[in-house]
Amino acid sequence: MTTQQKIVIDLLKRFPNSPLLTLAKKAYKENPIAFNSLEDARTTVRSWAGNKPNKQSTGKSVGTNRPKTFNSAIFVMPQSHANTYEPYIIKQSKILVLSDLHFPYQNNEAIVSAINYGKQKGVNCILLNGDILDFANISRHEPDWRHRNINEEFEAVRAFLFELRKHFPNAKIVFKQGNHDERWEKFLYLKAPEIFDMSEFHLDVLLNFGELKIDMVKDKLPIKIGKLTVLHGHELQGSGGVNPARATFLKTISNTLIGHCHRSSQHTEPTMGGDVIVTTSQGCLCELAPMYARINKWNLGFSYVEHNIKTGEYNLENLKIINGKVY
Repeated sequence: MTTQQKIVIDLLKRFPNSPLLTLAKKAYKENPIAFNSLEDARTTVRSWAGNKPNKQSTGKSVGTNRPKTFNSAIFVMPQSHANTYEPYIIKQSKILVLSDLHFPYQNNEAIVSAINYGKQKGVNCILLNGDILDFANISRHEPDWRHRNINEEFEAVRAFLFELRKHFPNAKIVFKQGNHDERWEKFLYLKAPEIFDMSEFHLDVLLNFGELKIDMVKDKLPIKIGKLTVLHGHELQGSGGVNPARATFLKTISNTLIGHCHRSSQHTEPTMGGDVIVTTSQGCLCELAPMYARINKWNLGFSYVEHNIKTGEYNLENLKIINGKVY
């Protein structure tokens, strides 16, 4: 095979939809020594594109599937890296929603109260709605010098998840990443990119999700429970304020439940079509006066959702824990 032929074959494979004259011009401009003239390059291109027989080509061509003429009606786009944005669907009928446990700063008494409430209701799904881990020591904010052992944090969460599965052996368990949970992946990407893609260091592997049969929802994907959308809250970028539920309404204009803000609130608005939109923020299950926010408006709480699988209708209880009692 001659140098001319190698050049032309390479161009035909790299640019299968380009006009032959354009390829000939490119071949001649980049390889003036290999071709005597533009017409010489064009003849070789046409031969190997299958548009003109060439005895030297032994009847073979690399452009047999090319259009005979350039079709200007075909708009060719470069490869896209856009991803689909599909929600995670929960199909169970009784869902316990726990948010913002922030291990190792969890409130054990409050968590047990929420778990016991779920048992009484006979829940068949538990949604861990973000910020289950705190990861204070790998945060971009000032680290907490009191707790430097991240392995202990992993061990605590593994123990909690094991206990959760033991008490709810048949329930669906879903773990949605919150902004604190995402710190682990960001830490690996920035500090240890060499192992970022190694599955052994993925959060779901380190927490034994496979063994415990726990689904993980990441990439800020929403969760749907019938007509209710569940977000951690950091997806909205500014869902706090005086009334987190109202801020959520202004962002979503949809029936939505969030955590993230550590505060129980609710906002209701009717539509002109006769529908009623209700947005809700639930309380947290962690310490209420951390070092970085000694004075705040947080409260302990969780949610319980009963879901009509056939109609998508739901009933949401936004529950508060006060002095160890559920209200």
